[in-house]
Parts: sequence; structure tokens; C-alpha cells
Amino acid sequence: MIIQLVLLVVLLFGWTFYRSQIILARNQPALAVVYCCLMGICMVFGSLLIAHVNIPSTTILVRVIFEPIGKIILQH
Repeated sequence: MIIQLVLLVVLLFGWTFYRSQIILARNQPALAVVYCCLMGICMVFGSLLIAHVNIPSTTILVRVIFEPIGKIILQH
């Protein structure tokens, strides 16, 4: 499992570095930052999934944001 984690991180880091250099060559630094951040999140989640760590549902954040709005709407 450790070899899989290291391989995932090394491959994703290499791919991110390669793609960010291409994006920076096109003079789009903001896009490169967003791409690097998204790939960083993918590295973290991928590592956690390979390590069989229970990750809470991604809908919890959406539920916390929109549930009060829905209750307000239904009260009217």
C-alpha cells in the first residue's frame, strides 16, 4: 500500500508540474494556480482512498449551506 501511495503522489506531482509549465507558457498564471490546487486536492483524496480511510460525504457541505435556505422557503 505504501508503494501505491508513493507512486500516486509522484505521478500526480510530475503530471501537475508538467501541465502547469505548459499553462504558464501560455501566460495564464491564475489558471495554473487553480489547476495545481485541484490536483493537490486530488492527491490528498486519492491517498486517503488508497489508505482505506473513511472520507465523509461531500454532500454534507452542500446540505449545511442549502438546508436552512430550504426551510426558510418552506415556511413562507
